[in-house]
Amino acid sequence: MSKLVQPIILAPMLETRAVDDVADVLRDEITSGRFAAGSRLPPERQLAARFEVNRGTVRAALSRLAAEGLLSVRQGSGYQVRDYRRSGTLDLLPALVVGRSKAERLEVARDLLAVRRQLATLVLERLFALEVDATAPIEDAVEAFVVAAGSGDVARVAAADLDVLAALLAATRSPVLQLCASPVANVLAELPELRDAIYAEPATNVVAYRALLAALAAPPSERPPAASIANLLAARDASTLTRLAS
Repeated sequence: MSKLVQPIILAPMLETRAVDDVADVLRDEITSGRFAAGSRLPPERQLAARFEVNRGTVRAALSRLAAEGLLSVRQGSGYQVRDYRRSGTLDLLPALVVGRSKAERLEVARDLLAVRRQLATLVLERLFALEVDATAPIEDAVEAFVVAAGSGDVARVAAADLDVLAALLAATRSPVLQLCASPVANVLAELPELRDAIYAEPATNVVAYRALLAALAAPPSERPPAASIANLLAARDASTLTRLAS
């Protein structure tokens, strides 16, 4: 690579990294309460001096945080911190565990798993009430998960699990369930510590999915209540939290 071309390629990469760094620090300071809801951030020039970057980089980082629901901007008034609990999205959850205490991370994990169980119950209720006529994609996804479970690669197992969930959600034919459940599953996959605890014993996931396929293959009148499977999920989640707490 010539000396002339190299800076042209590296400059955008370095600029993107600088935007990421500024956004990450400010996001953490907002979610941790250093900048309280309703307060205003320092002016762009002060932030640029603090992070030793240009104002364009700061502006790009602040725009990203505004898109995430952390900031509001008004011409001439600067950036005001919003209450992320009311205006944020699930995408903020990874930021809520980075750098937090073990107890705080455990609390986030407990709540996230509880939300996942409730959504899973709704998905199962919908599936068990339907004459599911498109089980082939679910079966294919489960078989791919079985292969992934034997690989020893946790990231691969988590990705295969997301594929099973996507097939199940598609079978419900409910855009509402898809839009609600998918972000929760994606966040779980983005939290390495929690992901590792969830898939510490992927063989148990395989057993659960085999049982689910058997239930879907049965006539609707013979399928188990969704609550019974939710109870199994609760037991597995308790084991996950025990691993995290140890």
